[in-house]
Amino acid sequence: MPQLIKNECKKMFLPVLLTTAALTIIMCVLIEKLYLSYTLHYDLEAWEVGTGGFSLLYPLFVVIPLCWNLYYERKNNFLLYIAPRVPVKKYLTAKWTAYALGAFCIMAVPYLLSAVYAIDIKAPVVPPETNTFSHVFQTAFVEKPLLYAAAFSCWRGVIGILAMTFGFVLAMYCKNIFVILTGPFIYSILENFIMAILSLEKYRLVVAFDPTCISFHAVTWLSFFTGPVLLLCVIGFTAFFLAKIRKNTVVNV
Repeated sequence: MPQLIKNECKKMFLPVLLTTAALTIIMCVLIEKLYLSYTLHYDLEAWEVGTGGFSLLYPLFVVIPLCWNLYYERKNNFLLYIAPRVPVKKYLTAKWTAYALGAFCIMAVPYLLSAVYAIDIKAPVVPPETNTFSHVFQTAFVEKPLLYAAAFSCWRGVIGILAMTFGFVLAMYCKNIFVILTGPFIYSILENFIMAILSLEKYRLVVAFDPTCISFHAVTWLSFFTGPVLLLCVIGFTAFFLAKIRKNTVVNV
């Protein structure tokens, strides 16, 4: 298994590296360009301003660079070549593990590096005279900004793994690459819309990813777990529906 995971990591190293580097550069540039247009109290607020636009787009960033590989391996019948040598379930487990590591890096590393840029490299924020600042987890945000950024970067990495897993399930059973690569993104949009209609905005997946998108007074601990748990349920239902009801197979014989 370790050798299989290592081989899969080698396959995905370049797409993960390029995506991570591109996101890091874009986030740092946006931080530098956007924060001057806002009245801010702390340097880490510039990080939130510069990276806020990625809260809805992240499913694309963790699915497109990774799940295309499984799609083409199924399309080219590579799994048929692998099957006599390695059990398909074992091979897919190794592939998912490599993808999970890649998805975590794609999310966590750019957010963490851009936070370091916002705190230590860019010009310091000059706070206004009147301090009306309020924020979720305000004590950690103000007193330990780097720890706050590291914790949220890792949490976003975990949510990125969940989004990738949805794409991975679609790549195992679907033949339409557009559905595979955009399915998790479309789900996030629909979930966001439906939860807003039901007046359950604080339980949206986007709030778990970025709690600053709503008033911090509305954020609770359930806000961080309801969206991910709902996504896990959707992933499980999708796998069951495609495998047991539609009778789609992973290996095309």
